[in-house]
Amino acid sequence: MLPVDKTFLDETGQAVTLGGLIDRPVVLSFAYFGCRDVCNTYLANLADTFGRMDAVPGKDYTAITISFDERDTPQDAVYKKRNFLKASGSPIPDGAWRFLVGQPDSIKAVTNAAGYEFARAQEGFNHPGALVVLSAEGKIIRYFYGGRVLPADLEMALLEAREGRVTASIKKAVQFCYRIIPEARENFFLTLKYAGLATLVFSAFFMIWLATGKRE
Repeated sequence: MLPVDKTFLDETGQAVTLGGLIDRPVVLSFAYFGCRDVCNTYLANLADTFGRMDAVPGKDYTAITISFDERDTPQDAVYKKRNFLKASGSPIPDGAWRFLVGQPDSIKAVTNAAGYEFARAQEGFNHPGALVVLSAEGKIIRYFYGGRVLPADLEMALLEAREGRVTASIKKAVQFCYRIIPEARENFFLTLKYAGLATLVFSAFFMIWLATGKRE
């Protein structure tokens, strides 16, 4: 369960609690509004998914995006909201997708309860792209990981949320938003390169061993 008593500011600057917003299944996402990388792509993909679903936003579900950067303001939230409502390709009522900002204690309480981890980096944050589907009581029903969620998968999760059924998460490669120093980025990909090379060498020796064993 999420701590539904925690207070945030919405895109209009009004103080709200999660409990006051959750009265039906919820599609919960986390981002920070100053992000210039994966966050924008992730939320744009989510908006596109909403636009291709049969489920009606504001009726069948509510979408909530919470910034985990306490420096974000309601002005930042409303700017992002306007952009992503346009990206949906179909009308989404203003109250159907809420963008929230908050203080560190509220942010940490909700992200910890959701199992969502992020870390401040040199120019922003390191964090995964992840989506949480909640029941009308704030119970976690399913997680989605990765850059895009298929409309059919999300609609199935919303059906499970209406029924209160907790199911296994759909597992995808977790997509991280990296805002790190160039040297660290290069070291990360260099490690992947050497790991791949080691795998190829091992596979080659294994095939030679199999061939030699068969001849004997």
